[in-house]
Amino acid sequence: MQSLIAKELDMKFPPIVLIKTDTKPEDAIGPKTGKGGCVMSFVAQTIAKRKTTYFGREHITCGGISVGFGWGSGMANEDAIDFQATFLSLGVDSAPNREEYEKRLESMAKPTREMFRHGERIYCDFDTAKAGIKSRPVYDEGEYVIFKGLENLEDGEIPKSVIFTVNPIELTALIQINSSFRDNNASILTPQASACQAIGNFTFRESESDDPKPVLSPIDFAGRSKMKHFIPNDYLVVSMPWELFLKLEKVGENSVLQTDLWKKFK
Repeated sequence: MQSLIAKELDMKFPPIVLIKTDTKPEDAIGPKTGKGGCVMSFVAQTIAKRKTTYFGREHITCGGISVGFGWGSGMANEDAIDFQATFLSLGVDSAPNREEYEKRLESMAKPTREMFRHGERIYCDFDTAKAGIKSRPVYDEGEYVIFKGLENLEDGEIPKSVIFTVNPIELTALIQINSSFRDNNASILTPQASACQAIGNFTFRESESDDPKPVLSPIDFAGRSKMKHFIPNDYLVVSMPWELFLKLEKVGENSVLQTDLWKKFK
């Protein structure tokens, strides 16, 4: 399948899709056995190199990716939530029990230990981080996620998320098309979430809405750092449920993309 919007915009990076499955793909690139890491490096390869990639439950190395791809909350108990809330805020400076938190870091490799000591600082304090963690949409289905170019989508496959990678002008056009059929100004979401959660569970949730909206990301520098070798820093990602993608494609047939004004930016 080809995207009309991507064609009209002459996108450097055509859309890719996220598919949930219980079957491990045989012809896709994934983490080595026993390894995990950040999935966004694999997503970036699909975006830039058009390689089909995958990630499975057995590759989970952090609570963020568990909830991100609909594999439960990733939090075994309240202590696990507190630990992640500390890391996502100010590290040791926001730890409810500083001594206990630092003790848990002792077994980590030095670079990881220092990262956890200082915190990722996605949230300004522990309480806000904890509330954010507890408000994440949680799903639990499927063993694997597969990322592939939209052009490689097979008959019968229904993506859970369609992912555009856009520069500022492409983003402007996409937002205008997305807003052109709405009667309110709240037309795009920017959840305080990791990159995998933005394209995953936060987009999954929009498929349940009567008024689904696209999700703009990544706003976390950890996720961006895993993509920068493949995707220029001035690009952003816009993800959306399959049904919304199809609607935007239809609206795009008679939109700003067919005007002389748009031609000035081509």
